Amino acid sequence: MVSRVTGLARDLVVGYLFGAGTGADAFFVAYRIPNLLRRLVAEGAATAAFIPVFTGYLTRGPRAEAERVARVLFTMMALVLGVITVLGIVFAGPITSLFAPGFAVVPGKLELTIRLTRAVFPYIFCIGMVAAAMGVLNALRDFLAPATSPVVMNLVMIVATAALAPWLGIYSLAVAVLLGGVAQMASQLPALRRQGISLSPLWAPRHAAVKRVGALMLPTVFGSAVYQINVLISTMFASLLPAGSVAFLWYAERLFEFPLGVFAVALSTAALPSFATLAKRDVAVFRDTVAFALRLVNLIALPAAVGLALTAEPLTSVLFIRGQFTPADAAATAVAVRWYSVGLWSVACVRVLVPAFYALEDTRTPVLTAAAAFVANLLFVVLLIGPVTGPPDSWFGRTMTAATHAVGVLDLRHGGLALSTSIAATVNLVMLAALLSRRAGGFAWGAWLGSTARTAIASASMVPVVRAIVARVEWFDGTTPLAVRVAWLALAIAAGAATCGAALTLVGGSEVARFRRAIVARLQRRIAPRAS
Repeated sequence: MVSRVTGLARDLVVGYLFGAGTGADAFFVAYRIPNLLRRLVAEGAATAAFIPVFTGYLTRGPRAEAERVARVLFTMMALVLGVITVLGIVFAGPITSLFAPGFAVVPGKLELTIRLTRAVFPYIFCIGMVAAAMGVLNALRDFLAPATSPVVMNLVMIVATAALAPWLGIYSLAVAVLLGGVAQMASQLPALRRQGISLSPLWAPRHAAVKRVGALMLPTVFGSAVYQINVLISTMFASLLPAGSVAFLWYAERLFEFPLGVFAVALSTAALPSFATLAKRDVAVFRDTVAFALRLVNLIALPAAVGLALTAEPLTSVLFIRGQFTPADAAATAVAVRWYSVGLWSVACVRVLVPAFYALEDTRTPVLTAAAAFVANLLFVVLLIGPVTGPPDSWFGRTMTAATHAVGVLDLRHGGLALSTSIAATVNLVMLAALLSRRAGGFAWGAWLGSTARTAIASASMVPVVRAIVARVEWFDGTTPLAVRVAWLALAIAAGAATCGAALTLVGGSEVARFRRAIVARLQRRIAPRAS
């Protein structure tokens, strides 16, 4: 939760200083490229391959061998990340042109993006090593340092950007990213030392663990990051839209990922080591555990999705309208927030289901479903974005110009990109759920679908309440004082939460009671030491 709050504060600072103009578009594209590679290579290895393999050595062999395996894998990870970083810097020009073809029609915009891409590319090495360290610590059930890592990144970025912006302009963000990456690496070292894990290099490329991680990791390079790939595809299309479209999607995605980071990502991170252990010991208990994790996701993701859709305008108005970020920018961002919210529940469930397959050491199935979601995203983008005109010297621009003019159904512009991403996530979810049932020998469909229906009904109960409150304020007229907007937004959130909570108490199943008991037990454990 702290990491998401500080991340939101970081984005508020960026919005205040740079708004949603050309410079912001250029930086967000530049930052997305190494960020995608981070998800594909670094976090793909740490979640999909690293944890199950390392957990196997921890549970089946001596601790000393597990520590040796960690050193070997760290060494190989550093080598791979170093090569990727050098290649990214060298080929930043063609890579950026591929992912932002529409920038070429704006004088200087593509060149600025290429320079920023080169500047931020070393970040992938830093965050890749952080991801490897987080994988080891999570496997050892040490979750605090990994969870704190993004907080360090966000705080460093806030301070560095605010301090350097008057002198470096948009380049201050690139410097801030690199400083944040270095700070993240440093923040993991004390926890690794406490666990007796050394980062000193150990060259053993033929070690069995390296081969196993490689075999698990390669197919997940696509499968584990389907959502990010679809977002990057959206960025390619957004570069063909009017200036600011990339930035609108970026800021909207930050609000969309807030509830994901607070609960869904935290749940999947904590669950993977348990999944990996149970999958090897008791498949029946494994199935029940996955089903219960999905029911917990329902309790947060469904109300959050409805609430985000209802408060898209108030949130963007209160959070972003200041400095260089105009009311028009906030209104355009709200459109993307609402369409992203359609897929929030699906993305949250996928975050739990994909690690379940990895725990079974099945990396092929997520790849297949990711491929289907990728195709669905492309199809719906063409149908929903509206007619675009790309640069004639780009094959992507020419192809998309012809396709969107020929088969487009709606003209939602950047909102269509957000909706396409949501639909693709839902396609991914449906396929993963169906295939997990076959892969694990059955699934508690009745419990999960019943929980989904009950929570959806409870979430819907807050719609008239929140809409009535939100309708009382002109959010983008530029004259309503900030304090008034904050007060009405707070009232809308509180009323919606209270209504949904009461409805859940009435219609919720066993997961509601178990969730409540878990919270009470945690509070009692915190209070007991103080009382003593």
